[in-house]
Amino acid sequence: MEFDYELPENRIAKHPPARREDAQLLHMNREGVWQDRCILDLPALIPSGGQIWVNETRVLHARLMAVKPTGGALELLLLEPAHVPVEQALTAASPVVWNALVGGAKKWKSGALSVPDSGVNLSVEREGESLRFSWEGTEDFGTVLDRLGRIPLPPYMRREAGAADADRYQTVFARLPGSVAAPTAGLHLTEDMLSQLSKLNVRCGKVTLHVGVGTFKPLSGDPTGHVMHGERCIVTASELQMLASGTEITAVGTTTLRTLESLFWLACRWREQGVGPELEVQQWVHQEVADPFSSFAEAMRWLVDQQTGEDTSLEFVTRLMIVPGYRVRSAQRLLTNFHMPKSTLLCIVEAMVGPGWRGAYDHAVSSEYRFLSYGDACLLERRD
Repeated sequence: MEFDYELPENRIAKHPPARREDAQLLHMNREGVWQDRCILDLPALIPSGGQIWVNETRVLHARLMAVKPTGGALELLLLEPAHVPVEQALTAASPVVWNALVGGAKKWKSGALSVPDSGVNLSVEREGESLRFSWEGTEDFGTVLDRLGRIPLPPYMRREAGAADADRYQTVFARLPGSVAAPTAGLHLTEDMLSQLSKLNVRCGKVTLHVGVGTFKPLSGDPTGHVMHGERCIVTASELQMLASGTEITAVGTTTLRTLESLFWLACRWREQGVGPELEVQQWVHQEVADPFSSFAEAMRWLVDQQTGEDTSLEFVTRLMIVPGYRVRSAQRLLTNFHMPKSTLLCIVEAMVGPGWRGAYDHAVSSEYRFLSYGDACLLERRD
């Protein structure tokens, strides 16, 4: 397996560090040379006058325990609303319909599930392949879910979410709820660090990509045979204008990079085919659509010109698959955590820096870096 490597169990971070800023940082420069640093060094590694971009999605309390009419317990993992955008579903009154995974679904033969001690008589019924949630009172579904659900920690942590995870598995800039996994590179950033960057004339931009459970789906062979999951993105007109004026971009996390690259191909397809942003950015769009722009900034300026007002946003679904050989247009740097073996995220890493990531990962394992969501970070400078 090309994107496999040996990750010892004791290198997987099961809990966050004492402070967000306590992480180690492996810096790989444009020549592919790496150096051991710490996350507090980050402001010194971002060029003055540049931009740093983050994903402001917020993780849902998407794990919910329910009880069958016969008394047995089932765990529900809410994935996405079945028929409407997540923002609309979270502000809705009863009932709402969501796509979800049901642990032990075969044992649920009939009847409605109930959620113990919900205070609103919350019940769950099947509606086709989805679940219908109904409750009493005037609370919207987002309020009900925040109160009754739990943060969905990744399965490799092998533990239940605790009270501290409600804070530490969210970024300090999390705003729009809709993800079932955190954009974990952003977990290292603090308000103080963002303030330091601002004083160094580094502007912070924000996009939204709601992270789906498909992010955990491993590669089963050649990456070109992988079916990429769709994830919803939102980018405001003011953020597009900021992107149109920038040249030195640091993307915080693979989700942010994927959003920025998807914007580029959205512009390419829109300009070539005259098709607006209501359609999806397809998995292999970069092999199917011409690139008419001289730069990423030019593509963003073209998108700005298509906007009808300052308060408008681009909202679209991306299935973009970034694999080795893909040329990253948007970011000169990627701040990211260390990823699972056989992960599509490693394909993004190799697209940024080439195959040298393997030696860097071997060094990180032997140097006792912490891996995955609550682990340490690396700053990768793009090799063109």
